[in-house]
Amino acid sequence: MTDKNSKNERIKRTYFHHLRHAGGKSEQTIRQIGRSIARFEACIAQKDLKSFDQRQAVYFKDALTKTGLAAATIHSTLNDLRRFFGWLALQPGYKRAVRLTDIDYLSLSEKDTRAATAPAEKSFPTLQMVEKAIAAMPSEIAIEKRDRAMLAFTAITGIRDGALISLKLKHFDEARRLVLQDPREVSTKFSKRIDTFLFPLRDALEAIFLEWVSYLRNEELFGDHDPLFPKTAMGQDEDQCFTADGLSREHWSNATPVRNIFKGAFRHAGLPTFTPHLFRKMIVSEMYQRGLSVAECKAWSQNLGHEGAMTTLTSYGKIGLEEQGRLIRWTKQHESEEYLLSKIRALIDQRT
Repeated sequence: MTDKNSKNERIKRTYFHHLRHAGGKSEQTIRQIGRSIARFEACIAQKDLKSFDQRQAVYFKDALTKTGLAAATIHSTLNDLRRFFGWLALQPGYKRAVRLTDIDYLSLSEKDTRAATAPAEKSFPTLQMVEKAIAAMPSEIAIEKRDRAMLAFTAITGIRDGALISLKLKHFDEARRLVLQDPREVSTKFSKRIDTFLFPLRDALEAIFLEWVSYLRNEELFGDHDPLFPKTAMGQDEDQCFTADGLSREHWSNATPVRNIFKGAFRHAGLPTFTPHLFRKMIVSEMYQRGLSVAECKAWSQNLGHEGAMTTLTSYGKIGLEEQGRLIRWTKQHESEEYLLSKIRALIDQRT
């Protein structure tokens, strides 16, 4: 394995510091950018980054396309590198070595760019599928009650899994059916404050969640500052093997266990697996199907944490093919029926 280049490592640390403190980038984003730069370094055998030129750019781009990576990954990798070398060209010791015209070669063709940035059609659960998955879940012990309540709660809030695992009991205002996502205590996207009322999708889903809140307070004796969805407590069986042992009073450190619970619930019900985030698309689909007013659509959008309704409509609101056909054909049929009714009315008027 080729050793890392110490000069490269030093300038990369400076760049990551810049991204973190001047660019406001998250650690996850910085790690992704680091992986993109590492791919390039591996391709050029850890040469000094000062050696960058258009030949390296073209060679790396060609090598990327042969790796079998998704077009979107190739596109984002090249974008990361263009921004990095653009920054590098302004740094002392690199200004004369890295030419801006060479950075342009880290670009895909217009055709490949369109293919890489085309939105992928992702399937999402229907409300009926969510209900079937929940109905198939056991609910005897505390862990089972929690898992069932998590699915129901996510279905009627569309909450992101990062926020889900950081909620405390005090963040749910039961009287108003309101979830208070305070970014000082709840991990929200872009640290935004999001106030989410329970969506009126199904009374049964809301009842499952409310029963869970009551169970936590009255049976488990949880207080306001305890997790709304606590992680599993681990114990040891008689063979000294780790085993689930009820509820902890701690939050999960990450959302991976939650995603696995969701996937397992759908799999157990004989359905395709879905992650919590895809429940947001289900809610927007329900918004379309219910024929809500403009004001109601705006309220649903805000309830999901979107500052503008266009985010809901463009990022989450693509209408499925069958629904698209139904709306278009219904419009044509409806207009035909109106036309016939107008003719009948005209004939009646003539006779009278």
